[in-house]
Amino acid sequence: MSKVNDTQIAVARVYSQALLDLAVAQGRAEEVKDELRWLSAHVAENEEFANFVSSPRIDAADRAASLEKIFRGKLSDLLVDGLQVIHRKGRLGLLPAIAEGYRQLLRDQAGRIDVHVRTAVPIDDPLRDRIRATIAEYSGKKPDLHEEIDESLIGGIVMHVEDRKVDASVSNEIRKLRQLLDARSKREIQRSRRVLEQ
Repeated sequence: MSKVNDTQIAVARVYSQALLDLAVAQGRAEEVKDELRWLSAHVAENEEFANFVSSPRIDAADRAASLEKIFRGKLSDLLVDGLQVIHRKGRLGLLPAIAEGYRQLLRDQAGRIDVHVRTAVPIDDPLRDRIRATIAEYSGKKPDLHEEIDESLIGGIVMHVEDRKVDASVSNEIRKLRQLLDARSKREIQRSRRVLEQ
């Protein structure tokens, strides 16, 4: 999925919510999520398609006709109709943000929470279960773990849960120790200067 920022998601959220409301009413919420994820990945991987959805130089009528020709019968009618509305509003370039906003809204509606976990080595099932249980108790939601290996951490774990970061990595402890030693060295140097100046 292409990278989107919080501002883009906030602008796109009105379209994400409208699509989700329609998809839920038709019992197709997961299907539309998968279709949006595919479209978003296509924008990220295909420069020509990315230009097609975002370029102001493409005639609006030509783009609308192309959307019909390319996607009608391949994606759900609900999503193709939604793409046409988004296009008429001049927001088709926000397609990745709309996809991410939709995913977040669907996740929230299902009582789930994203947890990004970085470790120096892969975590085992018992630790994974403890993390899930702790996050579920803390948040009241069912966590979806997104695991990443980062050897620079040396050991320990870094977790991002919504807007909170928990850094219990060895590299963070070393960084804190280095800062502590630097501060202590500076104090010692200043104290030595004061003694010499007396």
